[in-house]
Amino acid sequence: MSDKKNKHKHKRWNRAAKASQFTRGAGGEMIYVGRHYSFQGDERSYRQGMRQRMALAAVMAVAHLAGGMMPVPALYNTWYVIAPYMLTFFAVVSLVWAVCRMVYWGNPLREYVYDATVKQIPIRATLAMILSMCTLCGQIAYVVTHSLQGVEYLYTLAFLGLEIVVFVCAFLWKGRENQVLWSI
Repeated sequence: MSDKKNKHKHKRWNRAAKASQFTRGAGGEMIYVGRHYSFQGDERSYRQGMRQRMALAAVMAVAHLAGGMMPVPALYNTWYVIAPYMLTFFAVVSLVWAVCRMVYWGNPLREYVYDATVKQIPIRATLAMILSMCTLCGQIAYVVTHSLQGVEYLYTLAFLGLEIVVFVCAFLWKGRENQVLWSI
């Protein structure tokens, strides 16, 4: 029984796991002694890639928040639009957070930062793509089942357009991250 339990234990990244990557210096300060991951390319391409990540994160965040601030009728009380919209919000926030961590730590990245950012960005971008598509499908289903007129229709079209922007940004980001090379 215990062998079966130990087989399925996963290594968790928590404070105790990261603590082994630090040691005390002569003055008592903590010094990182773990592995570093470096971008494989020149400094110009690294900076260009970081600018692209920041731009995609900013466009995604602004488009998603702007869509949520519109008086779209489906966002008032329709669960099949609100639920994927909120989950997309969390996916976009996690992508923005990953970019902020990458910008803060720079090149090279510590191992635990690399694991939490570079390794996770394609997964988070895929999640944002799927959830934004679910939001689009829910909104389209709402439009099909309810008759919209005038200003409601214009807001709904603008909302759909902004969610398409979120989808496209996540798609571009995922494709871009699969081409980036990092090594120890």
